[in-house]
Amino acid sequence: MQPDPFGNLKDWGPVLELICKLADDGNLRECQPGLTRILRYRDNWRLREETLNRIGKISNPADALVRQVLNIIADENLYDEVRILACDTMMELLKNSANTFDIQTEKELLEIVENLLSSQHPPQFLNRH
Repeated sequence: MQPDPFGNLKDWGPVLELICKLADDGNLRECQPGLTRILRYRDNWRLREETLNRIGKISNPADALVRQVLNIIADENLYDEVRILACDTMMELLKNSANTFDIQTEKELLEIVENLLSSQHPPQFLNRH
């Protein structure tokens, strides 16, 4: 399988179908570079949300994918719902990672959590799970 089989993200219908099929077949782990690209893509909220909904079950996620989820969490210019969804996804990824993140990713995770806890945010970012 290609690491990025998703092609043109502007044609989002087939991309969405492929994400769902790969998730249902348990093959998302093999496409992490493409999933990371989808999460970076700001022009389609459906793709971003569906990707966040599906990637939490990836065992041993790549650091680049984890960092992109962290970027979504930290981005105050994004709408709260997607940031909350990214928090939920991050919790799943942490459960599935078996502590395999590199030091830089761990540092970024701690910094983002500290920033969220020390700044004014809507109550939904506090006391989650």
